[in-house]
Amino acid sequence: MLLTGLISVFLCAVPAISAGVSDDLLEDSQVILIPADYFDPVEYMVNPGDEIWMSFPGGVPFSGVSSVVSVVSMPVGLDGVLYIPAMPGIDTYGMNLQELQSTIFDLFSYHYRGLRVSSGLARSASFQIPVTGQVGIPGIVTVNGLTRLTEAIEKAGGIAYTGAASQILVISLDGDSTVYNLNSFTTDGNLSANPLLRRDTRIHVPVAASTITIEGALSPEAGAGTVGTNRLLTEYIPGESAREALVRFGGIARTADLAGCYVYRVYNDTLATQIPFSMQGTASPVLLQPGDRVVVPASPSFINVTGEVVLAAPVAYSPGMTVSYYVGMAGGFSSLARRSSVKLQLADGERYDADMTDVVLPGSTVEVPRVPVKFWEDYLIILTGLASIVIAYQSIFSN
Repeated sequence: MLLTGLISVFLCAVPAISAGVSDDLLEDSQVILIPADYFDPVEYMVNPGDEIWMSFPGGVPFSGVSSVVSVVSMPVGLDGVLYIPAMPGIDTYGMNLQELQSTIFDLFSYHYRGLRVSSGLARSASFQIPVTGQVGIPGIVTVNGLTRLTEAIEKAGGIAYTGAASQILVISLDGDSTVYNLNSFTTDGNLSANPLLRRDTRIHVPVAASTITIEGALSPEAGAGTVGTNRLLTEYIPGESAREALVRFGGIARTADLAGCYVYRVYNDTLATQIPFSMQGTASPVLLQPGDRVVVPASPSFINVTGEVVLAAPVAYSPGMTVSYYVGMAGGFSSLARRSSVKLQLADGERYDADMTDVVLPGSTVEVPRVPVKFWEDYLIILTGLASIVIAYQSIFSN
């Protein structure tokens, strides 16, 4: 009777699917099988509301259908118990996915000798957790069991410049807290520093104990927004070098003077000094101290303006300026300029049609083409010029 009830429920829940047709299995059964390599089953903690899939190679026992694979999906109840029809409930509290998979396998093996049931995560349930402290938008964010710490913080507006990325707290409902160093993940790819989230926890980003200032030719990824001169705060990390701080903070712009970087340091609020360092080669690192300013100066740069302008010549680069600005600095368009077909060639060789409002990057070339003319128009221009010279000559000597 027990077995008959189990078979009936399974057969009604999901149709049998032909073995060996794995691409069709997802579509026909309406069960989403999250790939096993998408996450570590040991790391994933089972949450109420999750859906667990179970696969029966050869079909549901004694169903009378051979050479099939049946897949069903069962939800974990809000009480944290996975109820499988005609089977004892499984309390998933504090259980990771690998432990649940092993429990399901052992349960079916015990009741039905020789039956090898595989299982996995079909859907991760959503839940809400608070994110507090030094973030852009403190508050409640919606996540699920496959959301990582960095993703939740980004949903809350990201870490503020005064926040301590090396001291992120994940606090459980009972008050236990774990400290994570997100810098270890962003710079070294250490995934253990960027864990999957669990229900009934909250995230807190504390204030950095000390800060440093990074300024100059920073990349947009450093939070600068546009390439150019910027000044931004970031957490001071004991033992970190100036080069490491720049890498952690997102890098430098293409306009940077790699050999001219320096650390500006003030001693006892009175004595200031500049400590040079280079972003090139393997020079000895300059270790930072709280309150230091890491300065990345911009290298001298010019924009070449060629073609039909009044004065075709290099123009000094100015961050954030447009094509229109550089054409104006070259004296403006000549009478033969084809204004609607200006080209912009970047330092890496990429060339495209430019709009007059396009921002010009360092090392670029602004090309202003000539209006296309027929051969007789060229001769007409020459003859007109010669006629003007003859008329002027006659006017001078006729007097």
